[in-house]
Amino acid sequence: MARSLKFLVWFFIFAVRAWGQVEDETFNGPHIDKLIGEGKYEEAFKFIQAGLEKNGILQTYSATFFAGAGKFYLETGRLKEAGEALKAADTLAARTGIGIAFAARELAEFHLLQADFSAAATWAARALRESSSRKAHSIVLAYCRCLEALARLRSGDLRRADKLILEALRSVPEGSEAEPFFASRVLFAGCVIQSHGANYREARELCRRGLGVIEKRKIESRDVSLAHLAMAESHFLSGEMALSREQAEKCIEVTTRMFQREHQDSVDALVLLARIDRKESKAADALAHARAALDMAVAVFGEDAGGTKGPKRVLEEMEKRIAGDLKTK
Repeated sequence: MARSLKFLVWFFIFAVRAWGQVEDETFNGPHIDKLIGEGKYEEAFKFIQAGLEKNGILQTYSATFFAGAGKFYLETGRLKEAGEALKAADTLAARTGIGIAFAARELAEFHLLQADFSAAATWAARALRESSSRKAHSIVLAYCRCLEALARLRSGDLRRADKLILEALRSVPEGSEAEPFFASRVLFAGCVIQSHGANYREARELCRRGLGVIEKRKIESRDVSLAHLAMAESHFLSGEMALSREQAEKCIEVTTRMFQREHQDSVDALVLLARIDRKESKAADALAHARAALDMAVAVFGEDAGGTKGPKRVLEEMEKRIAGDLKTK
């Protein structure tokens, strides 16, 4: 009798843990994705906070909530806090085996923003493996591929980036965009990568479809900023400076309204405006935008962080070119 009771107790404990893991993998992470994807940032923060308060002592399922906190901070432009949350998520996920895929995906995004493209590609590939082993939705796998694609693009491997994004786009067929959360992100990544390959017609079509996702969902989230940013980069690459400037300015306007002016998307938009000014021979404006981008990057990333190196390099490049132009006059 005692042995039977002991067996039942251990069976109950195992069942609860197993169910908790299933609940964690199939509800908590996707629910955070959904709330943030719908622009419900305050609700997402409260859900994450409650999850950490509930699981903080046992630490069994805390990795998912720390990863969720990292995601929240990444979306809202608080990169320093994101780094701390994701470090905790990685440590806890390694210890418990729960939340690994979610943490890996957000770490890929974090390193991509920090311009550590090798680490971003590695984390994205791991996120894909972990998500695939957990039978994640095909659009989640597509998003993991698009993160690696962007990392490969930014490190100069356009061929690999193109292969990855084309594979990702197969999970977002025409007419299905309104359903999965990550569809717009995959489409905007496709727009950027196709633009770098000079496939501007295909790129604009992907952006149009991405914008359609946003309009159908009738919500305001960071996706709106990313839409303008993708279009701004696409128009810049095709030489349409006026259209690129318009989209970059809209990105800053939307980002400031939703979050605050100091945000990584505004940094990218300011860098792009500096390059547009340079193309249009507006030296003073180019310097002003490049300096503003660097100042904001320091505020968002930190003075010595990877995300600050790009704007710093752009400012130095602008100063050298403008100095050279003055010497030739």
